[in-house]
Amino acid sequence: MINHERLIFAAITAYLLLALALIFTDSNTDTFIAIQALTQRLPDVFWGNMTLVADTLFAVAVLTIACSFKPTLFNQSFVLLVLGAVFVQGLKFALDIPRPPAVLNREVLHVIGPFLKNHSFPSGHSFTALATAGLLVLNTQRSTWAVIVLIIASVASLSRAAVGAHWPLDICIGSASGLLFAWLAIKIVKEYTWLQTQGLRLTAAVLMTIASCALLFHDSRYPDTRLLGGVASILAVCVVSYRYWFLNWRQRNRVEATET
Repeated sequence: MINHERLIFAAITAYLLLALALIFTDSNTDTFIAIQALTQRLPDVFWGNMTLVADTLFAVAVLTIACSFKPTLFNQSFVLLVLGAVFVQGLKFALDIPRPPAVLNREVLHVIGPFLKNHSFPSGHSFTALATAGLLVLNTQRSTWAVIVLIIASVASLSRAAVGAHWPLDICIGSASGLLFAWLAIKIVKEYTWLQTQGLRLTAAVLMTIASCALLFHDSRYPDTRLLGGVASILAVCVVSYRYWFLNWRQRNRVEATET
């Protein structure tokens, strides 16, 4: 856990240093254009699906699978989702910074999916991708998996520039914040016993199961993402239905039978 905390804070530091470099060199726009040129070497369907990976419903489905094997993650996920929503949406609406399509000419802009123009900072998708990755990394003992998860999340975060939805600065701050909030969520749950209760765990499990179901019908507005979303939704629902709901129901019945 300690080594993975170091990994998380190393990633946070890297994202913040990148953000500072963008600010002090005034290269946010130039870097965005460079990223767009580079990422166009891969097909739009790839970046559309990577953006789906950073979608909240997809992230919840991933967390639901992980929670099915480690139920304490339900409590941590619930706290992370609530704190993250307040933080990201609060900043977005307080600052209301224009997105690239609202500033740049369409001739220099490659947009995949919807044309989004408002509430750019920070990137909510980047926050979600790295917050999810952070929570998973801090709950695993496998360093190889931790690195792989962070790489996938970082690519998902980068996709927000590839699809033309966010500036690099939005992505860097969103990513760093996501990792930090994942760490904070774990610390907060450990600190306050009322956040460790079975009642909260059950509430989180119900809500996350419903959200995983909703992913099946979710229109991400990005090309060819239905298959990935559908597979993730069905997998999450099947895993949580058996690993959490069915096994808990069977164990409860056994306890009741023993008591009688």
